[in-house]
Amino acid sequence: MTTGRRLWAGMRLLDRQLVSNDGVLAGCVDDLELTASDDGNDLYVTAILSGPGRLAYRVGALRLGRWLQQVHAAVAAPPRPEPSRIPFNVVADIGSHIELGCSNDEVGTASLERWARDHVVTHIPGAGIETQ
Repeated sequence: MTTGRRLWAGMRLLDRQLVSNDGVLAGCVDDLELTASDDGNDLYVTAILSGPGRLAYRVGALRLGRWLQQVHAAVAAPPRPEPSRIPFNVVADIGSHIELGCSNDEVGTASLERWARDHVVTHIPGAGIETQ
């Protein structure tokens, strides 16, 4: 196991933009999954959580968070009630944004945006968006 670096997770990770290895914006860091060391003295970031509802839970808007997660679960492909969980070992670099070592499709954070594009925006006259 390689040694990691110490950082203030709240300052260096939360609310940063995620960028996939193909250069596509892949969401934001909305929450973190932490795991305690065997002796319980240290916490390690094991995953990034991104997606509808996580930010609302973090700021204490429980009803809004539940509603956003229900909407996300209904439109996600494949359907899933939880936010996207991105293992921390796919993080390639931490800077002004978080670079990931995987593609946008592997991250799976844009299901709500895809649904809105396919079911709402494409039906607006003059939107100029073609579905794939």
